[in-house]
Amino acid sequence: MSELLSVNHLCYSYHNLAQETEVLEDINFQVKEGEFLAIVGPSGCGKSTLLSLIAGLIAPSSGNIQIKGKAAKDSGINIGYMLQKDHLLDWRTTLKNLTLGLEIQHKLSESSYIMINEMLETYGLITFKDSKPIELSGGMRQRAALIRTLLLEPDILLLDEPFSALDYQTRLEVSDDIYGIIKKEQKTAILITHDISEAISMADRVVILTRRPAKVKAEFDIHLTMEGEKTPFRARSAPEFSDYFNWIWKELNQNASFV
Repeated sequence: MSELLSVNHLCYSYHNLAQETEVLEDINFQVKEGEFLAIVGPSGCGKSTLLSLIAGLIAPSSGNIQIKGKAAKDSGINIGYMLQKDHLLDWRTTLKNLTLGLEIQHKLSESSYIMINEMLETYGLITFKDSKPIELSGGMRQRAALIRTLLLEPDILLLDEPFSALDYQTRLEVSDDIYGIIKKEQKTAILITHDISEAISMADRVVILTRRPAKVKAEFDIHLTMEGEKTPFRARSAPEFSDYFNWIWKELNQNASFV
């Protein structure tokens, strides 16, 4: 796999009238094309800020982000951002919620509806295309939110704790769904999570951040042994899983604010 994203000496500080607060300090890591990267760290260390920088929503204080060797804004690469909440509009049907991004970008066409219906069929939402969000389960809502993001054809998918609002059982089911969709669509993904088990079960590699101002403390390549196709649920039963959990926890246990 070739390198797609490179984060180089990235620093970011918040400023107000009273003080400057350093959030990220000299962050460095790379992401390969097709890789699933997870980032974990203490609560409030700046994980979501890091995603906002990669998405181009805010500018770094120093350092740079390159995509395919070019400045992110000049790369021509689309970045999709899936937030903690699904942000489905209550007054729109599933179908109309999925078309929202395309409508905003003036890209909605007849061929779009063909693609949308194919994805609704593939990911088990076709019978709910005329349903309102209140009629969908939490898992269905998250699948709909991911499909809406994928319809904009992102080359890099940013996931900011997308399962945090779900109960534990639904969280396990939906992580399997979302992982399967991402792998089927062959997307490069970066997941922010506070759940070590979730990071190990979904990612090819885990990056660990320190407390604020955050630096990269360690990285772990994840290699799990299992029968059949990998899913996050099956990954939790791999013999190596507990070792990875203990190693990552050891890197984090000095950070009492980590939950």
